Amino acid sequence: MFNEKSRSVIWTVAGGYLLYLGDQLLTQWFSNETDYPLVSISAGLIFVGFGGFLLFMAWKKWRAQEQEEKNEE
Repeated sequence: MFNEKSRSVIWTVAGGYLLYLGDQLLTQWFSNETDYPLVSISAGLIFVGFGGFLLFMAWKKWRAQEQEEKNEE
């Protein structure tokens, strides 16, 4: 359904969005603006971790594609 480049773009956008959401949750926790601090910090850390993982995997796939294109030339 998706080729490798479009999958990498989707992973990059999703990872960036998860990092953004995690940042918002952790910022609320640090500034004491949340009614549920345990939920905010737990979800924030999970979102940041998973978002970072998606960005790392997209970068790794992009780098492998660049090496593959370079080797073909």
